Amino acid sequence: MLARRATVSMLYNGANATEQIAGYINSFEYTDVASGKSDSIRAVINDRDRKWIGPWFPVKGDKLIPTILLHNWTADGQIIQFPCGTFGVDDFSFSGGPIKMNLDAIALPTSTSFKTEDRTETYEKATLQQIGQMVAGRAGISLFFDASDVAIEKVEQNNQNDCDFYSGLVEKYGLSLKIYNDRLVVFSEADYEAKGPKFVLTEADFDPGWSWDTTLTGIYTGVRYQYTNSDKNKTFTVKAGTEERLLTSNEPADNLTEATAIALAAVNNANKGTTTMSITMMARPGLIASDTIEIAGLQRLSGKYYVEQVTHSLGSGYKMSLNLRKVEPRISSPTAISSTVSEGG
Repeated sequence: MLARRATVSMLYNGANATEQIAGYINSFEYTDVASGKSDSIRAVINDRDRKWIGPWFPVKGDKLIPTILLHNWTADGQIIQFPCGTFGVDDFSFSGGPIKMNLDAIALPTSTSFKTEDRTETYEKATLQQIGQMVAGRAGISLFFDASDVAIEKVEQNNQNDCDFYSGLVEKYGLSLKIYNDRLVVFSEADYEAKGPKFVLTEADFDPGWSWDTTLTGIYTGVRYQYTNSDKNKTFTVKAGTEERLLTSNEPADNLTEATAIALAAVNNANKGTTTMSITMMARPGLIASDTIEIAGLQRLSGKYYVEQVTHSLGSGYKMSLNLRKVEPRISSPTAISSTVSEGG
């Protein structure tokens, strides 16, 4: 069998820069996160011909579209392509000698207003998807909404940038947000956790140095929610789960449906990540953040895990470092809900 190898092809501001990158790259790292942070890349590039400090000198905001190419990975002559997405140059630096450049880029929209421009706006009689379409439109990107929509009676964006406002709103209703390939992606982690595992891994697949950790004291068995909406003169109460270890929540809501979604999201978000695992292994084509995998053969450590982050490292070989959290049972329905005034009155 021919030797396995991994290379990187690159579109740089729309032009094919693979030759300029491939012949000079020292190492390449792509960090793929499920949600909550931006995907990012870092390339260390040898500038032996002094072109990167000259005619190829980068500019912040330059657009990069890298693809990892796997040669002979599962069969001789085969090339597997793994697109990393679209990134904007965020930072770069040089050191010597010989001269090297560290090039960092993140997956954010070209429009800087998404992250930097604070705005105050009120959204009424809208859904989470409709608000996302407005936010994505202002950022010059599209929205991919892969979840059940949520009706929102009224919500205020109070001197916040679109990124912080919408990511907080999505999390409040138990969903997740990331930016991938010039798209704002909203999805349900609960739905993704329910999917079958992409791979089954055993200890033989891990490089030395893996770790496993748990914090059992952080697990809530239930939630008690209560909020008084003074505008409507209503108090909403929601209970879910059992009372051994209760989380309390009082996030604003305009009706019982909103209150229930907020309460369930609060307890399930609080319970995420109580059991975690970190491993490094030879790259597995197709594995991405938000997939699930099955860990087998490690007795009490075995089980189904959700992939929070994948860091692809190319240099001397091609490795994946995985940050995982164990998939725990979710509290999916309330045991009691009430309002001081009838919702139909």
